[in-house]
Amino acid sequence: MWEEKLTIVNAPGANEEQRILQLNGPITIATLFDFRDTVRTEKSAKTLILDFTEVPYVDSAGVGAIVNAHVSCVNSGRRLLLVAVQDRIRTLMRVTKVEQILTILPTLQEAQATTH
Repeated sequence: MWEEKLTIVNAPGANEEQRILQLNGPITIATLFDFRDTVRTEKSAKTLILDFTEVPYVDSAGVGAIVNAHVSCVNSGRRLLLVAVQDRIRTLMRVTKVEQILTILPTLQEAQATTH
């Protein structure tokens, strides 16, 4: 198995109620703990936007971590939005039926234009 690395940049959104997590790298069993911890500690925003522009791959453990992030946000009265999810990852989400519970938007601009 190759060395997988996921970097996460926490950036401001279009307003004070939004935070953007810019993800760079795969979300897999090897990287999901940093992802999970970052999502758990980001509680300042009513809307958390996950930017998947630079995410090439998600494995089944990564899908579970994304679903857990969604549940965590919903349970705390927040919303999770995914943006720029590549076709390969969208297919995995569609096949596993998690696409039905997640809010996935094509662009970061569309996510920033949404209100809580």
